[in-house]
Amino acid sequence: MLHHGKWPHGSDWLSEAVAECYLPILHVLEQLQTDGIRARISMDFSPINLEQLADPAFADVFAAYCDEKILAAESDYAYFAKNGEKHLQPLAEMWRNFYSTTKSRFFDKYQTNVVAGFRKLSDDGILDAMTCGATHGYFPLLLRDDNIRGQINAAVATHEQHFGKKPRGIWLPECGYRPRYRWSPPIGPEKYRNQSEERAGVEELVAEAGLEYFVIDGALTRGGMTIPAYQPLSRKLHEKYLEEVGARGEAAPAYDPNRSLADIYWVGNPLSSRSVAVFSRDPLSASRVWSGELGYPGAGVYLDFHKKHHNSGLRYWRVTGARVDLGDKQSYEPGHTEWQLDWDADDFVSLVRRELAEHKSTHGSEGIIAAPFDTELFGHWWFEGPRFIEKVMRRFEASDEIRLTDCAEALDTYTRPHVTITLPEGSWGEGGHHFVWLNHEVAWMWDSIYPLEDRFLKIVHKWSEKNGHASMNGSVAATHYKDDTLQMILEQAARELLLLESSDWEFVISTQGAIEYSKERFEEHRLFLTRLLDMAESYDRSKTLNEEDTEILRTALVKDRPFDRIDLTWWLSPARRQKTQNTPELVAEGI
Repeated sequence: MLHHGKWPHGSDWLSEAVAECYLPILHVLEQLQTDGIRARISMDFSPINLEQLADPAFADVFAAYCDEKILAAESDYAYFAKNGEKHLQPLAEMWRNFYSTTKSRFFDKYQTNVVAGFRKLSDDGILDAMTCGATHGYFPLLLRDDNIRGQINAAVATHEQHFGKKPRGIWLPECGYRPRYRWSPPIGPEKYRNQSEERAGVEELVAEAGLEYFVIDGALTRGGMTIPAYQPLSRKLHEKYLEEVGARGEAAPAYDPNRSLADIYWVGNPLSSRSVAVFSRDPLSASRVWSGELGYPGAGVYLDFHKKHHNSGLRYWRVTGARVDLGDKQSYEPGHTEWQLDWDADDFVSLVRRELAEHKSTHGSEGIIAAPFDTELFGHWWFEGPRFIEKVMRRFEASDEIRLTDCAEALDTYTRPHVTITLPEGSWGEGGHHFVWLNHEVAWMWDSIYPLEDRFLKIVHKWSEKNGHASMNGSVAATHYKDDTLQMILEQAARELLLLESSDWEFVISTQGAIEYSKERFEEHRLFLTRLLDMAESYDRSKTLNEEDTEILRTALVKDRPFDRIDLTWWLSPARRQKTQNTPELVAEGI
């Protein structure tokens, strides 16, 4: 979102997440560590977010954001005095102090490097840092296995660059999973829908990249049956999806309501020797925290997310009630939230204790509850969320019955999976399948994505065979091309492809969010990628770039430059890498 506007849907999104989520959560984890609390947690760090946070331009962006909020709070303070709303002045002062402290932490404590704070926690064994798809590409719908490889390999390499070590786990974007079977796109140009090919299961590609585990929605663990507790009214959508999948030839696993979500499983299939561990999202604990209507964030005393002051956009009102109109919201009283946080933390710990006891009673073994949530729930949607995390962890630490752990530690010391299961196709989206990313509102996007994915892979495969030599370094490959300019064009095309594949564009449109912004961003990446692929083919023939092409390349490099160490071999299968290793090495003189 850097270099793509500021407000309402540009860099302010990232700054808001840092101020209200990342820094508060980091502060909580550090405080627990200082107090000797064993706060183990697995946390996904999106590669594209890591790149944005590491961008040198972000420091100035974030400083300006905090300064604007401080000035807005000061302006509100004066406004409230003038308009007879002095009861809101302490809240304006609260916001001024919040953003002043936030800015100070960012610059003075972390020296503008928030990721370094999390890296230290990772180095200290407090944090199991997971990765995600490079740009949240929705794996089940990407055209080829090599497109998924690009998303995963870019993610692993970027994570290693920022954390100094490879991740052990991955958060599948939107928990989107597809098993091995002969697949054809359910949407997109007819040319592709009429073709089918044997596709690897997502777990095979995850294992290929050296990753050991991922998290899946608990409904899929049991065979795909939607769980109404947190997906109300979605069973019909899910059943319709299963009918469509069945018609396309996938054999769905049998539904097993007795399969415990408190066990760790291997996931695989008989056609593959590759398996990875899978943790199942627990629906009961999820609904208590995630749901705004049924869960903790909906308590009347908490800060309301939706109502913002017309002058500043700052929030001064509490939830009041789940169905209370914005005009009837009452003013926020921070001092009244502490008892509610204590009650909610006690309730959550009690719930986990009951679930673990029930698992042991039924299955005769210790269980593990995986409770994953969107990070932005804590602090952004639920302002008090980071303090809830702190209170819950303190209670777990004091418990004789429950031990905090993370996914990586659980694999090492808790129990190795002893059962291999198959999973159906699906996600944690509406209806438990691809509906959010595959509906009439976004179908036109796949009409563009599939031809460009196909074209990009054909060009990269051609040049890897003709001009390249792939040398492996662990699981990361490096390719050297004869022509620096061609390599620069193709690498920028790879960046634009990753950005075009982001599932965020479909998600925001389907959920009626920032629709025009998403369409504009998608179209910009589509145009850049199309021109860059044209450019690569033209340059190969003529070895020259005209002024217009040079300017387009320069503009793209300025606007879209994440993954500075991008490597075209990320999009090559192991077999193709092996094949290119047998060609003579042709090293560029330098870029």
